[in-house]
Amino acid sequence: MEPNSETIGARLKRARLAKNLTIPQVSEKTGISKGNLSIIENDKTKPSADALTLLSDLYGVSVDWILKGETKNQAEEGSNNSPSTTYTIKEFKFFMRELESVWEKGDPETKGWIVVQLRKAFPEVEEKIKRK
Repeated sequence: MEPNSETIGARLKRARLAKNLTIPQVSEKTGISKGNLSIIENDKTKPSADALTLLSDLYGVSVDWILKGETKNQAEEGSNNSPSTTYTIKEFKFFMRELESVWEKGDPETKGWIVVQLRKAFPEVEEKIKRK
């Protein structure tokens, strides 16, 4: 079996987004600081054992999946415990409404974080904005 090339940070970010959670919301639910969550998701540091447990429970994924991208019995079952990758337009619209709500209620730090994440996720949109 080929090892998963996705990073720990990328898996954690994907799991967070699959649960429609922002970093401030995860921080509030887990007690992990927003800054620490951000540097973990950006692969500047590895999560502690405590953080792994908290995030695994919150996201409903295994620690094995977070660390290696697989579950213990993945080889036997041919499946993994990753967040769903099949989305509907209804889910997308809900996500966008929630993101807009977070923006409207957010402080300048939260709004800045949202913009930075959107720029990272959609560099082609950032280029269009710069051209206008």
